[in-house]
Amino acid sequence: MILKNLTRRSNTGQLVNYLFKQEKDNKPKPILKHNLRSRTTKGWTKELDKNFELRLNKRKDNIRLHHTIISFSNKDKNQVNPELLKDITKKYIELRGKENIYLASSHHDKEHIHLHIVMSATKLITGESNRISRQEFKDLKLALDAYQKEKYPELIHSLPAHGRSQKLQLSDPELKLQDREGKLSQKQELLETVQTVFDRTKSLDNFLSELKSEGIKTYDRGGKVYGVEDETGRHYRFKTLGFDLKKLEELNRQAQVEAKQLQELASLRDAKNPDREQDNEGLEREIEDDNENQTEDPESDDSEEGTGIQDEDDLDSEDAEDD
Repeated sequence: MILKNLTRRSNTGQLVNYLFKQEKDNKPKPILKHNLRSRTTKGWTKELDKNFELRLNKRKDNIRLHHTIISFSNKDKNQVNPELLKDITKKYIELRGKENIYLASSHHDKEHIHLHIVMSATKLITGESNRISRQEFKDLKLALDAYQKEKYPELIHSLPAHGRSQKLQLSDPELKLQDREGKLSQKQELLETVQTVFDRTKSLDNFLSELKSEGIKTYDRGGKVYGVEDETGRHYRFKTLGFDLKKLEELNRQAQVEAKQLQELASLRDAKNPDREQDNEGLEREIEDDNENQTEDPESDDSEEGTGIQDEDDLDSEDAEDD
């Protein structure tokens, strides 16, 4: 498996909704939730944000969430099932620390199946940072690989080599840019991060803002954003990396048109009802509620449940149609 960790400093709700976005032939459901009591995307977002507010050492650029992606080779696709994904997620939580908040789902819209695990950047209630060093994260990767190798030996294509004694299978597209020791090249690390951000954003401005929050610099050419810059200062054009910014620019244009239409509609209402007070905040809440009805569970009751690791079997009654 390939394990990648991203960080997020804002927009908790956007990331939570991304985990459960509608796929072509699948609507993702929670694989596991840990130290969460709510049953909806809105409830999970609130709990994560409230826990972040308890942070002991606060700075403007504090990391709010960790977003871990665990990918399996497309050659092992027939071997990967929900029980395996659930078990790998539980093992990751055990290795990373049970005192954190976790929310996990799986996506199947690409050639390879991949897990998305959102983790709080602070421990539950205490407000302590759960940061670990690069060496500790490397040790976690090795431990998770060892667990997979022992329990799921059939996943022969999903074990990246972490040592010189192991041969790396370079036939898979996602592994071609790895070096001899199985580490992702700097370009591939950058590409995966940009791809993840690109998939979850809905406008060019949002895309650039999210790249910045991930610590990725962009550069301009001819007055337009042209590409990204790695840690060494090397430039990579978006076109070379396979990203079409025209799609995001079109989304920007559509958003502006919709905003203009809403403004014109509000003006017409004011003209017809001059004595009626316009409640802009109420209008915004109405729009948000419509979005919630599309992305959240039909049951909006967030009554308390026991905390701890819970799997999808525990959620059948509450996630029947939507997540």
